[in-house]
Amino acid sequence: MTTEHAPATAIARRCADRLADLGLTEAQAAAKAGMSTAYLHRVLELGPAFDPPALLRLAAVLGLAYEELVAGRPAERVAHPDGPALAGPPVLGELGVAECWQRLGAGGLGRIARTGPDGPVVRPVGYLVHEHTVLYRTTGDGALAPGPGGDAAFEVDRADPDLREGWSVLMIGPLEYVTEPGLLAELPKPPTHGRWVRLTPSTVTGRSIRAARRE
Repeated sequence: MTTEHAPATAIARRCADRLADLGLTEAQAAAKAGMSTAYLHRVLELGPAFDPPALLRLAAVLGLAYEELVAGRPAERVAHPDGPALAGPPVLGELGVAECWQRLGAGGLGRIARTGPDGPVVRPVGYLVHEHTVLYRTTGDGALAPGPGGDAAFEVDRADPDLREGWSVLMIGPLEYVTEPGLLAELPKPPTHGRWVRLTPSTVTGRSIRAARRE
């Protein structure tokens, strides 16, 4: 695929045109795609290099193939090696809470997003799952440390734009430092000046994306 350098402004324009055709607002489209309106603006501004799975979910909400949203051209039919050819835009579905936790596994790589003094902040983090909470490490004065700014959002996703398949899990909740001595003794030691932080989700949502196939 050769769409990595498509102008983000063109993506935003195609999104706006499609929203007008569908009679949807940005807020409605963002909610259906599992993101905030502010994050939608960020995705459209920075383009596919920033968060390809988010664009894939947005394309499904708009009823467009990924290539149509990103590059402005109709998607070519792609033959799947083990099944029928792909046809049309991907289909967006929902994941249950239990399935969301299953997708996260015991740990991995995700993103934390929160509002900082200078606006939205999004950073990649390595995470661990502990008793239906998410743990990650950050410096005490870092942008992802607990403090003013309200709840944080945690996202993990996997996507294959070529096959138009993937999934995304979004959790929102407050942040706090991990202080239990027993738990801290079990966790890997953070880097110098680092501390473990816990996100306890108040909401857990997930989206799945599967390719429409031509029999």
